Amino acid sequence: MRIACRLIVVLLTIVTGLPTAGLVRAQTATVDWPIQKPPAPLTKKELQFPAYEVRTLKNGLQVIAVLQHEQPIVSMRLLIGAGSAHDSVEQLGVAQLLATLLDQGTTTRNAKEIAETIDTVGGAIGVGAGADLSFVNVVVMKDSFELALDLLADIARNPAFSAAEISRQRQQILSGLQVALDDPSYIANTVFARLVYGLHPYGQLSSGTPESLASISRDDLLAFHETYYAPNTSLLAIVGDLTADEAFDGAARVFGDWESKEIPELILPDSVLPKRRLIVVDRPGAVQTEIRVGHLGVPRQNSDYIALDLATRILGGEGSNRLHRILRSERSLTYGAEANMHAWRYGGDFQAETNTRSEATAEVVRLIIEEFWRLQQQRVDPRELGEAQNYLSGSFPLQIETPNAIATRVLDNLFYELDLSELSTYQERVNVVTVDDIQRVARDYLMPDRLSMVLVGDADTFVDDLPNIGLQVFERVALSELDLMTASLIRNGSIEQTSDVLEFPGSQQEYALSIVDRAIQVKGGIDRLKSVQTVTAFGTMTMFTPTGPVDAGTVMYLAYPEQFRVESDLPTGQVIQAYNSGDAWLQSVEGVREAPQSLRNDFQASLRRDLIPLLLRAASGELDVRLTTSANSDSPEPLAVEISSEDIAPVNIYLDPKTGMVIRQTYRTEGEDGMQETEELYSDYRDVDGVLVAFRSIVRRNGFSVLERQLTKLSFNETLSQELFTKPAEQR
Repeated sequence: MRIACRLIVVLLTIVTGLPTAGLVRAQTATVDWPIQKPPAPLTKKELQFPAYEVRTLKNGLQVIAVLQHEQPIVSMRLLIGAGSAHDSVEQLGVAQLLATLLDQGTTTRNAKEIAETIDTVGGAIGVGAGADLSFVNVVVMKDSFELALDLLADIARNPAFSAAEISRQRQQILSGLQVALDDPSYIANTVFARLVYGLHPYGQLSSGTPESLASISRDDLLAFHETYYAPNTSLLAIVGDLTADEAFDGAARVFGDWESKEIPELILPDSVLPKRRLIVVDRPGAVQTEIRVGHLGVPRQNSDYIALDLATRILGGEGSNRLHRILRSERSLTYGAEANMHAWRYGGDFQAETNTRSEATAEVVRLIIEEFWRLQQQRVDPRELGEAQNYLSGSFPLQIETPNAIATRVLDNLFYELDLSELSTYQERVNVVTVDDIQRVARDYLMPDRLSMVLVGDADTFVDDLPNIGLQVFERVALSELDLMTASLIRNGSIEQTSDVLEFPGSQQEYALSIVDRAIQVKGGIDRLKSVQTVTAFGTMTMFTPTGPVDAGTVMYLAYPEQFRVESDLPTGQVIQAYNSGDAWLQSVEGVREAPQSLRNDFQASLRRDLIPLLLRAASGELDVRLTTSANSDSPEPLAVEISSEDIAPVNIYLDPKTGMVIRQTYRTEGEDGMQETEELYSDYRDVDGVLVAFRSIVRRNGFSVLERQLTKLSFNETLSQELFTKPAEQR
């Protein structure tokens, strides 16, 4: 019972707003995840990466020959080092429109002739553009290698850009955009990219907008092709049943006379630190909310890429997936949830995504944020890491089974300037990552306090719940007013924010005191609060411990100003904690004993943080009151004050801008691993004899929940016997 006693909580917060004492100490161990096992990971399969050779033509074109004789197939993949990131802001969509036109006619073949040529030999062609690059793929049987190579070179080097094909492809893209803009998932992804990347090209619309597409002419396409399509920024992989000499001789024949060019440098805006921002895109009548949460990540060349990939998979990927387990398996809040790390040449992002029924939106967002915090703060379980490693290393052979897949792997390494030897050591490098490595990269790269969040759904069904999870400030945009090309994301106007710019009535000090006065009036008024002498409360709580959740029924007795008693019925038996004017004691099945000094200090600090005396003392001038500054700037938070004195460490209280209720309280406490940030969130306010009481609360330490609690019954000013607070005789 010694451990159980340390985990019991003084449940005063759920009654009057008093922060917890003896709260669940922050733990470095993790729950024995997963509670529900995912499918067994793929068995690790040792492999030898197919032999390959790299040569560079005189014009700078890098050619990779990968020899694979298991099938009589040859796959060719040409990468051109220009994609949507190279579009101008005025003409978004050029790279993508150009790529879709490559196989729709050259100066010597029309679209029909190209299709017939490849169909006749049973082959396939693919074209497209991403953020960093454009590509042309051709797959044929070995006996059609020369024909296919000629076709590949013609498509890449000599596009016709006929007016008819430009018009047809433009209309197809516009039709796709029209459908996409009615898709909440597309909207969420696009707004998320704008939030995370801002003015960076990765945040722009790669497919363009109706306005930008309409402005793109044939001359614009020719200019982009002439500027960026060049051998010295391109890569060609030839994979399949042929010799290296056949591959290199063929490449030299069709690309050897392609002239190299001086490519203009891509000018990118300076990167900035992530900043927390929440956008709510309102779709009235929607029954589900699309949710995206994340922030800037790292480019593909980052030396911690594999460790970060594994960490992200533990959060929400194949092999582990905490988000899926918690949101679906345990709480039935969604059909699926995942987290991904996107890493490109000039940057990347971490993104968690899911959808849920509208009324569960705030709860799902809270849980996602907490999982970001937990991954950053706590060591992962070795089994979680092992399962993620088994998935990556076990699935790797499947990713290089086909010639096209092999070509993609080799080209990725060359394009991102990675050592080609890493291809043959991939499984080894995955499996040497340790729990310590995961903890290091999570702490170095994850920023749970600076998450960008996008919610696309029926705003009226969930926005009132957001302040209850600590998200008092958010921006609401009607879908009809959404403009993805502006910084504010709203068409012809300013975005609706939940908090106005602060205008101080007189001095900032006077404004801070007015916030305290408002909190008192909303809670019940100064006379009613002064009349409260005792509190009796019944409730339930769930503590999140290293061995899993622990549920308990609780009874709490509080006599102002210096007495309380909490009785908690745990699975292992009843535990009692009591404080009486400086003395404190604990009782369990093991007996009665004095509370250690650290716990007595916690008890005393909690009493001083109790909202009723805290607000009353602040209003009377006994305590120092000042405006709370934002975590992301030096500006004051709306409706938030810091209260402190010589005997009270700083406590921040936050009011709901609409109701004036205290919905959040933060403070720092001493833990086993140093100072910890504690946050309490209050909701489900009910009137009890003229005093508003939060019947539900959540306690977080360093960003993740340690306790959830719910009141069932509460009364004021009942007569409480002093025996409740008097230490019983010690049992031996």
